[in-house]
Amino acid sequence: MKVAVTGASGSIGSYVLAILHERGHELVAVGRTRPRSDNVRFSPASLEDQESLERGFAGADVVVHLAAVTSPLRAPALELLETNVGGTFRVLEAAVRAGVGKVVFASSGAATGFSFPCRDRAPRYLPLDEEHPCDPDDTYGLSKLLGEQACGRWSRAHDLSTISLRINGTWYVDRPGAERALGGGWARDFTIDDLWGRYRFQLEEPDRERSTSPGPPPPRDLLWACTDGRDVAEAFRLAVENETIEHDVFFINGFDTCSVTETRALVAEHLPEVEVRKPLSGHATLWSYDRATRLLGYEPKHTWRESDFAEWLAQTRRAAARSAPTAAPSG
Repeated sequence: MKVAVTGASGSIGSYVLAILHERGHELVAVGRTRPRSDNVRFSPASLEDQESLERGFAGADVVVHLAAVTSPLRAPALELLETNVGGTFRVLEAAVRAGVGKVVFASSGAATGFSFPCRDRAPRYLPLDEEHPCDPDDTYGLSKLLGEQACGRWSRAHDLSTISLRINGTWYVDRPGAERALGGGWARDFTIDDLWGRYRFQLEEPDRERSTSPGPPPPRDLLWACTDGRDVAEAFRLAVENETIEHDVFFINGFDTCSVTETRALVAEHLPEVEVRKPLSGHATLWSYDRATRLLGYEPKHTWRESDFAEWLAQTRRAAARSAPTAAPSG
């Protein structure tokens, strides 16, 4: 199939391009920035210019829409909403006018309200699933919820299938993938040590105060979500190749958390009043991907606990221990 990808030069975009190329799909990157991959044709376009999107989508079977402002801290509210909501409207309309059959939309778990909350909150039940009410306080989460609803509207009004994937807490923990991801989107000025240092900080300082910087929110705000970039890419591949779904929304998540504390202990400490609807053994995720498994065939395979990042983390900790000053003997 011919697949047009917006946001192809971003961090997740690099993973999605790689897996779609491996599957033999013809790829065109539609956007402002040419991706570093040699396996994709580039069509200059802007989310503000519907005609440029139509040109980029011409002849495509599927559009994967990844382009977005990815945090409420990365743009003023009106600018974020214009890019993420207005841009998604124009992507959907351009896809219809170009004769595209499907749009796969990169949504987010932030659509539920568990990402960048303006107030402390607890879910009504755990694990969270697609039936849980959505109540985002921040503009990013709101923009993703509105994007999902726009996908439903365009599917009802046109011969256009839409699949929204609520990707959640994406970590790049394999070195080859992380190196591809660096240099794109928010990570363009990062090194591997910078990127993996952020993950280490989340593991070692999970209860830090919320920050006003564009970094990730505290793990508790995300309900300790963690998804390997390779699993995210596989979810997009499955959605691109699906032939039965007309419109749906799916949580895409890893099978474990980004915490060293076991899940039942996390819930007992932080969410003791919340109803738990299924057993949570070990480090089990608090986000259900059962619907994606049932209807898309999605099964996460990777964990940060067994990864290049985990090896780097162990080496970094050993080096820190060796360099720590030794206490002088008493007496």
